[in-house]
Amino acid sequence: MRTVIVTNCTNRKRLDGLPPVVLKDQCYSSIAAMAKAWMGQIDERPTTLTASSLYVGRSVSDARRVAIKLDAKLMFASTGLGLVEGDHKCPPYNLTVAQDPNSIIPRLEKLGAQASDWWEAMNATQSKGSAIADLVSQPDVDLVLIALSSNYLQLIGEDLRKIRDVEIDKLRIFTSRPGIEMLPSHLRRIAMPYDERLETSTLPGTRNDFPQRALRHFVEVLDLSNAPAETARKSVGAAMDLLSRAKTTIRRRASDDEITFMLECAWARHQGSSTRLLRYLRDEALVSCEQSRFRRIWQDIKGQDSIESNA
Repeated sequence: MRTVIVTNCTNRKRLDGLPPVVLKDQCYSSIAAMAKAWMGQIDERPTTLTASSLYVGRSVSDARRVAIKLDAKLMFASTGLGLVEGDHKCPPYNLTVAQDPNSIIPRLEKLGAQASDWWEAMNATQSKGSAIADLVSQPDVDLVLIALSSNYLQLIGEDLRKIRDVEIDKLRIFTSRPGIEMLPSHLRRIAMPYDERLETSTLPGTRNDFPQRALRHFVEVLDLSNAPAETARKSVGAAMDLLSRAKTTIRRRASDDEITFMLECAWARHQGSSTRLLRYLRDEALVSCEQSRFRRIWQDIKGQDSIESNA
């Protein structure tokens, strides 16, 4: 039985000493022209890292852990590269469908296009066709575990629609409740019904890594990788019913300047650790701060701290 895990890439990437690839700021006549220009930039850039080592963060670690346990192939749904295998060599780049300064969404809107159009154009430049549907259709693939955020489900949405009915039972999808609602209606029955009650299990975490934590729970805690789809859905639902809902923590909004001041004051106590400072901000200071925003502010402070240390 051959199993494949498809997870999303991450904004956090390991650098290789050269600047990451950034989409050139120019006018493109069409989405096809933009995709061709982008892939030209990617192809020109030297590559030293595999996808599995390029992307960093808990979501990647969890997906890699499950892949090892199941002896499965790990693949990434990437805004910048399309569908890539974990051992594929690729350069660092800054391009995402998430809400981020490097988001491609504003560029697509100018062209009257959506995220799924970009995925199709990316696949076309690489002669990959419908990458996800083609993967599921391979006769030697028996199970495809897809753990994606709602942004990335939008990216591959049209590709998912092309999966033939006779092959749907090969799939198990792990995403948030909003992500499930974005799925084509005929695929919702193979989406595992995880919800916020997962936060009170042995695998709590952040919103960004929810799909991958659900995947881990499915494989490591419930041991359902070999179960039929309907049996798996019922078992996940029963497991969620045994958990209580996490208490909602109310966090206030704060400006970048205020967050910067708070982090600077707590910097020495937490030894500059990004993980500990984010937990301090959310759990002690009770301030809401999206992870990419926090990362940007933290990097600014770290850079200034380095300058002062060398002065």
